[in-house]
Amino acid sequence: MQLLEAYEIPANPDFFRLMYDYVSGRDPVVTRQLGDAASESNARFRRVATDLLLHHYGEGRTLNLLSETGGALGEIVNRSVGQLAEAGSEAKDFSSELGGFAKGLGEVDASMSVGTVVEQMVTSTRRMQAKCAKLETDLNQSSNEINNLRNKLDETRAEALTDKLTGISNRAGFDKALNTAIVETRDENTPMTLIMCDIDHFKKFNDNYGHQVGDQVLRLVGGILRSSLKGQDIPCRYGGEEFAMILPRTELVGASKVAEALRLAIERKRIVRKSTGEAISRVTMSFGIAEYLPGEAGCDLIERADNALYRAKNEGRNRVCIGEPATAKPRVETRSAMAAAG
Repeated sequence: MQLLEAYEIPANPDFFRLMYDYVSGRDPVVTRQLGDAASESNARFRRVATDLLLHHYGEGRTLNLLSETGGALGEIVNRSVGQLAEAGSEAKDFSSELGGFAKGLGEVDASMSVGTVVEQMVTSTRRMQAKCAKLETDLNQSSNEINNLRNKLDETRAEALTDKLTGISNRAGFDKALNTAIVETRDENTPMTLIMCDIDHFKKFNDNYGHQVGDQVLRLVGGILRSSLKGQDIPCRYGGEEFAMILPRTELVGASKVAEALRLAIERKRIVRKSTGEAISRVTMSFGIAEYLPGEAGCDLIERADNALYRAKNEGRNRVCIGEPATAKPRVETRSAMAAAG
């Protein structure tokens, strides 16, 4: 609460959660980014806090969209139920009318001819046909609206798992993909490797060239990861300037080759300031790799890959370091085996 007051940040639950994560240290990304911003200015701290809420958590807008979509879906369902109930009542009335006509045909006398009864039956039938046609139109409209809502939900779900700046999976997408990959690895007894990587000296891009250039660097890295990884491999923005890659069916040897190829691809790129054409210093990244251990929790795998990443940083940056290898066990359909098979 003191931080919210000191930095003039709205005291709502989202920002309170962010400050709690910062003070408690339970989220390293939040702690690192807000810690750096705290040494600069109040405006910078507020800007970083807002960016973290939008890109690191990103739940508020998604929940609102889901709530809106759910409400619209409820209205359609209630309307459709009402239309069906009305149609059922009308069908019951029509059935009673037909029963009355049948009885009338059996009791035709001089006062009512067969033609009169038949004419009444035709009139009632046409009226029922018109009501059925209207019901069909209404239900088709409801069906189209439901399909549109379903598409909106799919888009919302995808948006909730995507980092808006880089176009790759965000932290929520990473958590979901890693859990899925671990389950598949356990069930299929195949390897899976995690790569954690971090842009070297990222703060200097913001300090020396401004945050627009910093965003340009992040987009560049996200684009390289997205275009370089193939098949089941999943690139993610873990938070801030840190990225992660989940490589199913991949052992350490294959993951090391992937990381080294990415390191070289990023090292060769140059950032140019669009307004002046000025060439900016090259971008480099450090990589840490860990292969999944049988029965391991996802947080432990992340920690081992993170430890390898920090070792790469401590050893001079712009390099790939391998963490503790996984225990040897039978493998099927690994990337190296598939490559050897041609």
